[in-house]
Amino acid sequence: MVAVSIVDQGPVSAEITPAQSLGHSTALAQLADELGYTRFWLAEHHGVRNMAIAAPEILIGHIADRTSRIRVGSGGVMLPNHAPLHVAEQFRTLEALHPGRIDLGVGRSTGTGDDPTRDALLRTPDGLERFGDHLRHLLGIGGRCQLPADDPHRALVASPAGVPLPPVFLLGSSVGSAELAARAGLGYGFFCVYQDPAVAARALRCYRESFVPAAPGDRPLGILAARVWVGEDDEHAEALAAPERLAVLDHLTGNPSPLEPVERALARRLTDAQRAARDTLDVRGDVVGGVDRVASRLGELVAASGADEVMAISNIHDPEDRRNSLRRLAVAAGLGPAPAR
Repeated sequence: MVAVSIVDQGPVSAEITPAQSLGHSTALAQLADELGYTRFWLAEHHGVRNMAIAAPEILIGHIADRTSRIRVGSGGVMLPNHAPLHVAEQFRTLEALHPGRIDLGVGRSTGTGDDPTRDALLRTPDGLERFGDHLRHLLGIGGRCQLPADDPHRALVASPAGVPLPPVFLLGSSVGSAELAARAGLGYGFFCVYQDPAVAARALRCYRESFVPAAPGDRPLGILAARVWVGEDDEHAEALAAPERLAVLDHLTGNPSPLEPVERALARRLTDAQRAARDTLDVRGDVVGGVDRVASRLGELVAASGADEVMAISNIHDPEDRRNSLRRLAVAAGLGPAPAR
């Protein structure tokens, strides 16, 4: 099995406030550190009722202070919301404080599906369309590439000077984003959420074949991120997944809400609108089951895509259930012994 890592979105439930969720994220990162996971990344979302993390760069420093080995990073910083110079300075600062343990993952969206929130976040009205320019400026200001001689940002130096920008990963879910990451010599993370796994495999193969090193010795690093729930058995895993799946349907049908308890989520009768929304979602990329089933499914996805690493997104209502799922995933991935019952 390849390296295995975690993407944390800070799940919020009816019983757990967003502030409490940040504490649970810290505890989860500490457990991931102990179990031998490679990375712990934090996502950026805004105005989403069941996700608490809006400022990953702050939580990255907090978690890096409280762990010892695991790499901590953004999964990702939504670049249209931020000035490239500010992002470069934030992550150079994190790298100075935690050398060799920070990752900078960047994404093209704003991290929200709410139009007023999106408009309030966008740094410039054309921020989404100019993502390629902003990415180049981030890399140039951060010292990862040379900007053209006539570029007004060419002379900028991100503080603290002399500190390298951490490894940069482009996050996406298309062949186009894979090609952009490859041309820039960046790491690449394909988020296989409501995506046909065959598209993920095609994108990751394209990334590897098209990779152009930005510096001598650079190698492609392709990550496959997927929703993962690992239960005591297959039926238990499906139950653990129910609150998150229901919350997605609530969001898509105009009733965003925190994660419900498993029993309540399983008992909910879907509306016609929710059933219609469910039928449009491609969940073939989800990894759900007991330890053996998850180990087999991860092996299939890695074999098909050639991914160097797998990242799990596991939103679960109860924090202890979430930690236990993480323990079982470690067993499925060959990271450690079976958890105590």
